Amino acid sequence: MWSVKTEAEMTVTSEQQHQWLQQMVNEPGKLAILAEHDGEMIGFLDFHNGNKQRIRHQGFFGMSVKKDFRHQGIGTALLAALLDWATENPLIEKVCLEVVADNTNALRLYQKFGFVEEGVKKKAVKIDEKTYWDLIVMARFVD
Repeated sequence: MWSVKTEAEMTVTSEQQHQWLQQMVNEPGKLAILAEHDGEMIGFLDFHNGNKQRIRHQGFFGMSVKKDFRHQGIGTALLAALLDWATENPLIEKVCLEVVADNTNALRLYQKFGFVEEGVKKKAVKIDEKTYWDLIVMARFVD
């Protein structure tokens, strides 16, 4: 839906991607979901729970859908798969996210799935010297 990474931050090697995905597979509180069309990656969702005992029950996810494939139900399918997994995962009780405050399409999607606003992080993302984005923190309990 959105990304706060710059192009330089998104450059990773195949080996780095492989190591990251292997870590996701080996950790019971982590998940990566890939959406493909004709062999092309068109959407991605990753979820990470907390590393410490007191916060292992919750985690954050990030999701993106390639621009040409938005408004076709891909984000809905990715989010539904995450929530199905989280509901069945004995570690996970709470799914959290941060979304750009003016991303109304994403906000509607998250609200449709029962996420509620927990707070706002003012000027959380710096776009340039004069432009900032606020982030809305949302969450949903799955237990």
